[in-house]
Amino acid sequence: MGICQLLSTRRCRCCFLVRIPGISRISLPSRLTQLLSFAPKFIPSYSQEKPFKSRHGRVVAASVDGENGVPTLTPLQTADKKPRKQTFAAIVGCISAALLVSIILVLVYICLMRVKRFMRRTSRTETSMPSTVELERANTSHYAAGAPSPIYVQNLKQITMSELEHATHNFSQSNVIGEGRFGLVHKGLLQDGTRVAIKRYLNTQVHFFLHEDSMQIKQIAQVRHRNLVKLVGYCEDNHQQFLVYDYIPNGNVGNHLYDYEGSPTGKLNMRQRLLIALGAAKGLEHLHSMAPPLLHMHFRSSNVLLDENFTAKVSDYGLSKLLSEDQFYASSSAIDCFLDPELYSSKRFSVQSDIYSYGVFLLELISGREAICRDPSNLETTLIMQANDSKDISSFVDKTLGGKSMRGAKQVVDLALQCVNIRPRRSLMRSIIEELERIQETEIGGLPFEAGEEIGDVTLGSELFR
Repeated sequence: MGICQLLSTRRCRCCFLVRIPGISRISLPSRLTQLLSFAPKFIPSYSQEKPFKSRHGRVVAASVDGENGVPTLTPLQTADKKPRKQTFAAIVGCISAALLVSIILVLVYICLMRVKRFMRRTSRTETSMPSTVELERANTSHYAAGAPSPIYVQNLKQITMSELEHATHNFSQSNVIGEGRFGLVHKGLLQDGTRVAIKRYLNTQVHFFLHEDSMQIKQIAQVRHRNLVKLVGYCEDNHQQFLVYDYIPNGNVGNHLYDYEGSPTGKLNMRQRLLIALGAAKGLEHLHSMAPPLLHMHFRSSNVLLDENFTAKVSDYGLSKLLSEDQFYASSSAIDCFLDPELYSSKRFSVQSDIYSYGVFLLELISGREAICRDPSNLETTLIMQANDSKDISSFVDKTLGGKSMRGAKQVVDLALQCVNIRPRRSLMRSIIEELERIQETEIGGLPFEAGEEIGDVTLGSELFR
């Protein structure tokens, strides 16, 4: 029988006591002590301790006294167990803190850069913006008589009269680039280096279109499109009101189509004419797609300007609505040709009205002649009647285009006649754009770029309601 079995038969609990952490010595009953004293051969005398580990992780040394044979248990050391979970949590915490600090630094940097950009923009425009004292002085002198207060639009800059005078050399006659129903048009250079076209409106009856209730001006100020001339700012001083637009250097389409007598000049080839027609159509289509639709109300060749790359840009959109009815329907040779005849009876503008004007514009592009109506009673002089009555379309098309462009020119004429048809049968601008793109791809895509196409710059020729 082994010692453990012997101890178990005597109901000794040493095995349980040994597993209790912190135990240093086992006290055995006297009977067990006497029993062990009679069995020295089973329990040899040890002078050294033999360690073992209990279930709870405490290292215990077991020894037996050689003299009295009493076994003794003494703790030797505590196991070194690293707190792995705490170490992992500390590492994760350090990494998270580092990431948080990095994110905060990036956000602070972004905020500082935005503030810096804002300060830079402010410093650029503060010279062109009137001070608080100037505004108060202007409001006191100009609006004391009960006139409407000036407008405020987010995208529209209010320019002082002194800056306009400086930009145009005190409205020098040499800076005049157009004249129309709104008055003179000057070119100028603002203090921030922006080249502008300044439309000056002078009315002794003080017709205020620049006031806080003018939704038309606010809508015009929001327009942004590649094929539309951008309204930059405005100015109002006593009986004078000014609208400031981007300056377009190559004048209007009419300057490159015909001379002062209305005869073709041949400066534009078929490729350029199609690109101009397509750009003007996209500009009108953008106006019509706005909510509510912004009608041009007086589209014509002199209001289609060409930039340095000969990109078409529609100008003066929506300004006709600022005129009184008597001013708008005043007799004018150019208006009779581009204005929808149905307006004389209905006097209600719509998208179809702009499409009619665009059709006349296409006829000018292809014929190279001005759509003049010097005698409104003789409708046979109009381009529309000439295009309808032409048995041979080659007699109507500009001779300088050549025979290679004749097929595409005929397709453009057919499209123009659809635009000037009675209202229910007129095409929409979206359909017109698609048809022009098809013509451009099939008829013009293979034509080589002709030498001598470049045309010298001319002054801005946009005229207001001539």
